[in-house]
Amino acid sequence: TAGVFPGDYVNGRYSLAVKNEEVKSLEEVKDQLDANLGRMPILKTPEGSIGQSTAINYYVAQSTGLMGSTILETAQILAIQEHLKEMKKAFYLIIPYGTEPSPEQIEAWFTGGAEDYKGMADRGTRSKRTMNWFSHRLENLLGTNGYAIGNKLTLADVLIYNLFAEKLREGEHSIEAKNAFKTQPFYCEERTKATLESCPNIKRILEKVASNPNVKKWLEMRTGSTPYEF
Repeated sequence: TAGVFPGDYVNGRYSLAVKNEEVKSLEEVKDQLDANLGRMPILKTPEGSIGQSTAINYYVAQSTGLMGSTILETAQILAIQEHLKEMKKAFYLIIPYGTEPSPEQIEAWFTGGAEDYKGMADRGTRSKRTMNWFSHRLENLLGTNGYAIGNKLTLADVLIYNLFAEKLREGEHSIEAKNAFKTQPFYCEERTKATLESCPNIKRILEKVASNPNVKKWLEMRTGSTPYEF
């Protein structure tokens, strides 16, 4: 909806121990998490609570005009969301979530892999679908006008930015220097950017999202004065 800023809500942050007024005790909401089977994240609305990131993404995007202009565009946005989830799954098969990547693992994700970037996918190389394969296959789906779908910003653009470009900046996290890889897209910002040099449609989307005034505003305010902990 025009004029609705994605940050116009209460960003509740909770921890097992009370930190300060920004980060409250998990005890305060421990009985309000049923919508996500007793876990975070939870989106609380006047109509009820929502669990699971996919459902939360849809609710917020639909409420703020980010789900496209037609039923087809909505379906295409959801398809891109699923493609990105599949890509993340392939990444974590090579580098398990939260583990420090070895040089060999980084090479395995960013170098080589399946090369059937167009036409019918080769089932015989399914296990070799890594950064290059997913990036170039996704590139083929996207608009050339800086938007993934249609002629305006949608959830698809935001999700692409989140996966390929978003990172926690200095002061936004409490991660030790040796674990800085956790703050970068695909654990290596430099290699990610190098791959995208041959994906101009993705690059245009990243630039468009990064320059969006509301996105810039949100990134400036998301942590408050308390860095994220991992």
